[in-house]
Amino acid sequence: MLAAGPALALDILSLRIGPHPGKTRLVFELSGQTEFRSFMLANPVRLVVDMPDFNWRAGSIIRPPGTGVKDIRQGPLQPGISRVVIDLEQPMLIGSAFVLPRKDGQPDRLVIDFSSASEAAFVKSRSIVHGRLKVPGSSAGPGGNSMIAPAASSTVAGNIRPPEPGPAPQKTQAPKTAVPSSQRPLIVIDAGHGGDDPGALGHQGLKEKNITLAMARDLKKHLEDTGRYRVMLTRDKDVFIRLSQRVAIARAKKADLFISLHADSINRDGVRGASIYTLSEIASDKETEKLAARENLSDAIAGIDLSHEDQDVANILVDLAMRDTMNQSKFFANKTVSALKGGGVRLLENTHRYAGFAVLKAPDIPSVLIELGYMSNNQESILLSQPDYRARIARALVNSIDSYFETVSQ
Repeated sequence: MLAAGPALALDILSLRIGPHPGKTRLVFELSGQTEFRSFMLANPVRLVVDMPDFNWRAGSIIRPPGTGVKDIRQGPLQPGISRVVIDLEQPMLIGSAFVLPRKDGQPDRLVIDFSSASEAAFVKSRSIVHGRLKVPGSSAGPGGNSMIAPAASSTVAGNIRPPEPGPAPQKTQAPKTAVPSSQRPLIVIDAGHGGDDPGALGHQGLKEKNITLAMARDLKKHLEDTGRYRVMLTRDKDVFIRLSQRVAIARAKKADLFISLHADSINRDGVRGASIYTLSEIASDKETEKLAARENLSDAIAGIDLSHEDQDVANILVDLAMRDTMNQSKFFANKTVSALKGGGVRLLENTHRYAGFAVLKAPDIPSVLIELGYMSNNQESILLSQPDYRARIARALVNSIDSYFETVSQ
């Protein structure tokens, strides 16, 4: 890391790298708004981001497979200007680069999207500069060759240093056919409610059971499109499934991860935002305790006799001594919070919460329950009914799942 110096006005709080359909996205979380410039360098291929002098506080950085990112370095370029260098595995084009102002609890962010390109297209794109940062001694706009001259490259080599060590670089993900289906992790997605149990009701009669099913189908498609996972739904139509059955399906199929999708309701219509729950017999707060109690009544709503379930539940609770599973669930939940935040999904405060949800009680499968938002908030229930918004959530969840399995498979 760089030697200590005078306090700088700009902090880079984090850098996230995420694979998206047809592109890779970099998201820099910043302490404030800033000017920037970004462009490509060749031999080797690098994506360069210049900003006014900054404090690097991003910590370790995860480089998911399939993003094309080999390494990351940062340091001073010249007085008043610092540089981040992203080493790439192949020629790339910058598709867009823009700053998002802080909003809804999110900090200021610099977002850069890039994608693979032919050698010829890459060469043509090297004169294109994104952003408006003025750097003394270089051209002010697109077409300025001084930005990519050998002198600039030697400056990068001399001053730019790696950030804090993070996970080892990952190879680009192999094509779908390279990994036999039977060797891919199995993810079971549980669409909450269904059939006689509509769940929470939203704007103009929107039903939670329909929102969760649509989200489950969207997430399944996004996961299968990566070629890295097998995916199964506990229900793929409007049918009622007992809570214990949902868990039993995942256990019978030896799932590697269980994700239950819901959309909450509360008697305060101004409350909105997603949250994620892992298992605990002690709820993290009173509202969470009430929520778990409501969800655990789903079987009773459909007129199911629960009297014979006591022994099964007791046996499962004994098995919960397997703390490793609960720790993995918490680890995945934390990954999900970061991915949703980076994906522009509005979150509740204290996003990761704990409660005794019945669907989380598989002793041998890491399990989470995701509340996608609040049906009791008209704006959020409408958003959840829109495919574009669900796709945003799905992309964030795919990123969190990728990050989780990269770690647990090592």
